[in-house]
Amino acid sequence: MHMLQTVLLPLAICALSLTTLIQAQSNDTPDVNVQTTFPNNAFNRVSNGQANRVVFTLTQPKSGADSDRILTLESITGAFLNRDRQGKKGYVMRNMTSTKFKSLPLKPTNGQPLQVPFDFYPEFKPQEVGVEFRILVKDGQTSKVHNLHAYTGSVSVVEPAKSWFDVQLLSLYALLAAVVGTAVYWASKNYPGSNSINKRKQRASTAKANAASGSSVGTKGQKVEPVSASSSAYDEDWIPAHHLRKSAGGSNSPKPRASRTNSGRK
Repeated sequence: MHMLQTVLLPLAICALSLTTLIQAQSNDTPDVNVQTTFPNNAFNRVSNGQANRVVFTLTQPKSGADSDRILTLESITGAFLNRDRQGKKGYVMRNMTSTKFKSLPLKPTNGQPLQVPFDFYPEFKPQEVGVEFRILVKDGQTSKVHNLHAYTGSVSVVEPAKSWFDVQLLSLYALLAAVVGTAVYWASKNYPGSNSINKRKQRASTAKANAASGSSVGTKGQKVEPVSASSSAYDEDWIPAHHLRKSAGGSNSPKPRASRTNSGRK
């Protein structure tokens, strides 16, 4: 019996210590070191309507109670702030889209700290706005998720630089070129003194002259004389010669018709 008490007592003390540690961790917010950088935005200048990247470097303390905690990164979120209305309605201008992760451990891997990029898209007129980023960290021992502050500051929203090869500008250039080309073509066809108008006038005057002279012009510019009765004679080359002689003889010496005299009447 004494031996059993000797074995169970240390186990009970360990279990009590572990329970006390878990309760303390569930009540205490973990201590996480967060370093925020804007790698592509000098002087915190962000482009309006485009993706702007911020990088978070997360580490746990190397000593203390939080150094042994099993912490994982679950998501990153943020918001645009109106610094002039702090503590009032309208302080949060717009929330950013959250980015979720698959429980990234905060403990360094191969001696390298955890670095996580986050992209946000400002949609404002050029101005200076406040930004705030927060991270959701999960405690693996208590399964509790902690909402931790990561960064609060200001950024200057500027319009992105225009490029000559931008898709929207290229579409605008093509539309303007089509409009100008159509206007030039219409002017070349209808402007006084153009070749097309001169050709139409020349054809009209030629048609009037042909109508007045009684002749017409063919499709290839050949003059066509009006057809007369004498020019409509048929071709006699295919008729046999003896038929032609008979026809010619009969036409030159027609037979006289018999005349009626009074001598036959008595």
